[in-house]
Amino acid sequence: MNWKHEVPAEVENSADLDAVLDRLDAHRVTRREAARFITSGLGMMGLVQAAGVGRAWAAGGSAGLLSDNGRLGFLIMTNQLQYDVLMNEAGEHIAKELGFSYVGLNGQLNDQIQLNQFNSLLARGARAVMVHSPDGGDIREIARIANQRKVWMNNVWGTLPWFTPWEAGPYWTLYAQPDEFHVQGDVVRVLCEALGGEGEIVRVTGVPGNTADTIRTRGADAVLKRFPKIKLVGELSGNWNSEDSQKAMQTLIARYPNVHGCIAQNDDEATGVVAAIRAAGKTPGKDILVVGADGTSLGAQRIKDGTQLATTGNVPAYAAYLLETRLFDVLHGWQPNDGERMMQWRSIILTKANIDPYLARYVEGTKPPFSAKLMSHVLHPHDWDPQFLLYPDADLEILWGGNKKPAGWRPPAAFIRARDAGLFEKVAQEYKAHYKHDVLGPSPA
Repeated sequence: MNWKHEVPAEVENSADLDAVLDRLDAHRVTRREAARFITSGLGMMGLVQAAGVGRAWAAGGSAGLLSDNGRLGFLIMTNQLQYDVLMNEAGEHIAKELGFSYVGLNGQLNDQIQLNQFNSLLARGARAVMVHSPDGGDIREIARIANQRKVWMNNVWGTLPWFTPWEAGPYWTLYAQPDEFHVQGDVVRVLCEALGGEGEIVRVTGVPGNTADTIRTRGADAVLKRFPKIKLVGELSGNWNSEDSQKAMQTLIARYPNVHGCIAQNDDEATGVVAAIRAAGKTPGKDILVVGADGTSLGAQRIKDGTQLATTGNVPAYAAYLLETRLFDVLHGWQPNDGERMMQWRSIILTKANIDPYLARYVEGTKPPFSAKLMSHVLHPHDWDPQFLLYPDADLEILWGGNKKPAGWRPPAAFIRARDAGLFEKVAQEYKAHYKHDVLGPSPA
């Protein structure tokens, strides 16, 4: 994406920054963050505000809200995943827009590393934390500590099945993901129809046990049942990254030489799958059709050039916008109702027919793809716009049906009350009414 801001190394490493930070007592601002403020055009005013002494200059209203919101951290699942890299890049940009000091930390697909990073962020004064967990094994403890320390957190995709924000406490403000079950089924349907409803296909799955991988598998399987002449002959894990996926696909091609289609369960894996097809002397997009998920830059570009058939465009940057604006809002007193604690957004199926506007806005565009301020309930109390079709995740059986329930598990009482009162439907209608800027239209930023 061309709208992110790069920091020249000579600026970031300048010894002069240290003296400035010392004079300002900028204990919340790293040298890299200070360099970003200076080179972004915000200059010394932006640096002073980030250091925590900008409140006295704020004139009230949104200027005051945006002047100093403290440190926000993003616990990244892995930097091997282009989705997380793009989400982190967006997170840095949004932090500037909303007045956060920001840091992203690579969890290296390890829950314990991520939990240690969370505690380190709290020790460094973080007020809010976004999480993308490898498999959800750290979510219960992160939520417990967050509620104990009164630090806001939310997370996306990987989570602990059958454990919800309602049980964890108010400081777990949001669990969010795209509507994976239905859209994964949609993209697999595109593959099956392109194959004429028959033939052998394989699948490269994600991290074993990851909830996003489980629901994508279930969504795909539900659609495959409608195409009895499509045979899923084999599958292997690609661990959400291109290198492991290339090895997996090479093995699958060797085992099943008559394969004509592949379900890669994200676009990073599709990168490796396409490389493996070429290495086998075959042509991706012709000899073997590939579908992915997520709508990364590389995935979108492959659709344009014909080497990938389709993907689910949930827009990597959107997760950062959604999570970060929610954290901004709750830090400023806005409270979600029980119908807004678990949300999902409807991905669009991207094919060659509609890839051009997607590329123009999300890959090649020079403007930010969304407006964080317009998404905020605090900054736009009457005309806020989710900028994606966003609605409650109201069916826990669809969300986690492929995972074993803990003994004696029952839906949380707050969830039942919201469901029985029709709150999920009311929230869905409200967010649909506020959705004004179409995801394939011009950026509202």
